Amino acid sequence: MNNTTRAVIVHAMLLQGLAAAACEDSGSVTGPTATGVTANISISGVVYDTAHRLLSGARVEVIEGAVEGYWCHSPLRPPPACIVSAVTDGSGRFLLSGQFESVTRLRATMDGYLSETLTVDSTASRGAIEFRLEPDRAP
Repeated sequence: MNNTTRAVIVHAMLLQGLAAAACEDSGSVTGPTATGVTANISISGVVYDTAHRLLSGARVEVIEGAVEGYWCHSPLRPPPACIVSAVTDGSGRFLLSGQFESVTRLRATMDGYLSETLTVDSTASRGAIEFRLEPDRAP
């Protein structure tokens, strides 16, 4: 067996071990620690339609960024810490609480409307996040 073959086998074994460790359910979330995570903060804002009407019942979710120290990016099976969402109240307002990286991507969705994605500075937004959803005019 030559050195190249030996290196490929070692790498394959390491990857298999990492994959097995990532799939274990030990009751806690594990993953790479993110940098730039702030203390507990809230991300809040409002969801309107393009006619500036408040939308009650819209869903706002984190789709990318560090949450609770874990990097999240809409995978098929996100770790529980990455599932952060809220539904707007009767005033179209939403509130997401937790430990977020300063730059976070959010998505707002609602039946009958096109979704909108915003990249926000969660440490500076202070409730100034505004989504404007366009009605879905699909036939």
